[in-house]
Amino acid sequence: MTKKIRISDVTFYLIIAVIVISAALYTTRASEGFRVLGYSGFTVLTGSMQREIPQGSLVITKKTDPKDVKIGDDITFVRSDNRAVTHRVVTAFSNYEETGFYVFETKGLENPQPDSELVYEGNLIGVVVKTIPKLGAFLNYLAHNIGLVLFILGALLVATIALSAVFRKDGKQDARTAKEVTNNHVR
Repeated sequence: MTKKIRISDVTFYLIIAVIVISAALYTTRASEGFRVLGYSGFTVLTGSMQREIPQGSLVITKKTDPKDVKIGDDITFVRSDNRAVTHRVVTAFSNYEETGFYVFETKGLENPQPDSELVYEGNLIGVVVKTIPKLGAFLNYLAHNIGLVLFILGALLVATIALSAVFRKDGKQDARTAKEVTNNHVR
């Protein structure tokens, strides 16, 4: 006998997934983003990269060895004030001031000058591999309105379960009625 996939089951698991993702985003500091298997996600909060990465975009970065970062790469890094920033590499030093460290000079595309702080390899989070416009703003909204999200998801779950019970009940009645009709014709 094959098991039918019910709408209420699918809805339940989708709601659980949204709750877990919202809770993870809510409890994550902005400088950390979310991290999974070497990938991190951040929301772009300013317009310093507007031409390429619009404000409100979700930026996905991949953890990268500093020696593999090239001029022209967009990188996400942590500044001295513990804020995560995504800017373009304009200069790369492989042995900065004979320290053996990789250091990068970065610039927001809309900014007239390069950033005043250099990015040391220890502050590098990763190289941008994907941007998704508007998704970051949406995820931030979910994370900062988790009570509202939980209320709406709970209401959807209750409505789905109630509708599922109504349709399941009608289906059982129809099957019983069909069986009675069949039995009446057999006599």
